[in-house]
Amino acid sequence: MVSGVLAGLDVRDDHAVVTLSGALRLGTLADVRRLLLKLLTDHRRLLVDLSRMRLEWLPAVQVFPAVLTEAGGWPAGLLVLFGADDRMATGLGKLHVGRTVPVVATLAAAEHRLFERPDRVVRDRELPADVAAPGVARAFLRDTCTDWEVPALAADAALVVTELVSNAVQHAGSESRLRIGWDDRGLWIEVRDYRPGDDARPRPRVLGAHHGRGLHVVAAVATHWGVSDHPDGKTVWALVAVPPAPRQIHPSTRRLGDGTVLP
Repeated sequence: MVSGVLAGLDVRDDHAVVTLSGALRLGTLADVRRLLLKLLTDHRRLLVDLSRMRLEWLPAVQVFPAVLTEAGGWPAGLLVLFGADDRMATGLGKLHVGRTVPVVATLAAAEHRLFERPDRVVRDRELPADVAAPGVARAFLRDTCTDWEVPALAADAALVVTELVSNAVQHAGSESRLRIGWDDRGLWIEVRDYRPGDDARPRPRVLGAHHGRGLHVVAAVATHWGVSDHPDGKTVWALVAVPPAPRQIHPSTRRLGDGTVLP
């Protein structure tokens, strides 16, 4: 355990409550991360009491969603924060931590919130620079959609995942990291490769060709997609949106042959 930031640990039947203390800043990030990751690995369900911890560096609050993602994401790990003072609560809100890791006021509220899905869930998978990577990515996607109870998006998302991971293997020639996120807009898919300067724009279609169509497929399936450049590579991302709900027709209405609905 990391005694410098650990003020208390209460292990209960179906979860654990950890109390953190001291300053949350750059110099303590590694200790907080190591402690929370171990506790999430050991107990899987963790409530974090922040009432004795003060925030001294705003970006440090990102340690909480980062740890949850590293532990496998929801529902592999369940994490709720409570008891933050005004400065800590403001920092958590400013960087939108509560979308991924619920933030509540009291222990009772944290216990109530523990088993509910957060507004945004995220899961990562490292992939090799190998022709087997797209298949591994699709299996990871299927398991994720099952865990998150969003099977309706799995087929379109599988097309996007296949093309983006194949692009990383064939064109970037590097290992990649697949990140899948879910919020009220749909599934967010990101594939990060490690080849600097590689262009990820769609190539012109060649009649009869079986290659070079990957990002055209992504553009056709995804609601939005784009590329973020890094000094050592790029991230190609895409959103597979939630399909619109079917329009409800009142039983008293009738439809003409041309599709016109009359009252």
